[in-house]
Amino acid sequence: MGMCSRRLAATALACTCLLLPLAACSCSDAGSPFSVALIGFGEGTAGEERNNLAEYGKRRAEAELGVDVDFILPAAGEDYGDLFSGGEDSYDLVISLGRESSLDMLSARPAGSEAAACALDFESPQTVKGEDGASLVRYRVEEGSYVCGYLAGWLTGRSDHPLTNTVPLVAFIGAKDDPLLIYYNVGFGKGVEAGLGKEGTYSYHLEKAGDSAQARAYAEEAVEDGIDIIFCTPGLFNDEVIEVAEEKDVLVILVGADRSSESPDHVLTSLVLRDDNTVFAAVAAAVDGEMAPGRQAWGEEVGAWSIAPFHGSDPYIRKEIKEKLRDLEQNISEVDFS
Repeated sequence: MGMCSRRLAATALACTCLLLPLAACSCSDAGSPFSVALIGFGEGTAGEERNNLAEYGKRRAEAELGVDVDFILPAAGEDYGDLFSGGEDSYDLVISLGRESSLDMLSARPAGSEAAACALDFESPQTVKGEDGASLVRYRVEEGSYVCGYLAGWLTGRSDHPLTNTVPLVAFIGAKDDPLLIYYNVGFGKGVEAGLGKEGTYSYHLEKAGDSAQARAYAEEAVEDGIDIIFCTPGLFNDEVIEVAEEKDVLVILVGADRSSESPDHVLTSLVLRDDNTVFAAVAAAVDGEMAPGRQAWGEEVGAWSIAPFHGSDPYIRKEIKEKLRDLEQNISEVDFS
């Protein structure tokens, strides 16, 4: 299947202006509108469920900014060279989401390309091919992890929730092959300490995000030691931890989209990575000629993350902690993550 046949713009609506009257739309303006290629998350990856948010970011950018956005779903062995070809199929801006899509996009980007390139939710400790002149944006996940950690520390130190116990301990499980591991870990640990009033996090690090058997072993070990809340960084291992949570009646906090539907009684909340807001911010910056090249970090100021509703756990979350969490979100820039 060719790339053009997978572009979702044509399968949605001929003109987003018909459904999203968020602002005056320039779909019918004379001349060619600013064109954007948005490469989403691949099927079967940990980020697949985030494509819905990215799709909303696309529609919002089209409606409010009057641009054309083609949403491309990755396929194995995809070659993105034609996005930068300079011909009629090339774009003014190419955006990729997540590590896998971004590595493929940057690798295909020719030197001296006139199209702007922006890799969202991307981090690499080493220089990568094609990054010169591109915008590489890391989400400041330590901010959202801190808020999640504060909530976990608060709940584990109290008897408010029926699935917390008398032992004030929580767990963190992440994968070493995730370049954002250190940010998740630092943010969550500091948040737990602030909410609990002391350290209370057991940290477990998998070699790879696909190590589901090891994740199960870590989760079971943590529960035996008395933990009642487990925070998981993104990865396919999450499914195994959710199963342990259901078997042992403990709570989990997940990252990505709002994942409460996967286990309504045991997913306490989710750290939602708001690709809708970052896609819109990237397009707006490019349209205004203000997209800065190089490595940068986006956080609360552009709405790069949010905390999902508590759903079934909401009756057990006191008004005072909800207010505290909102205050933390608004003033997260004051937290020292060093």
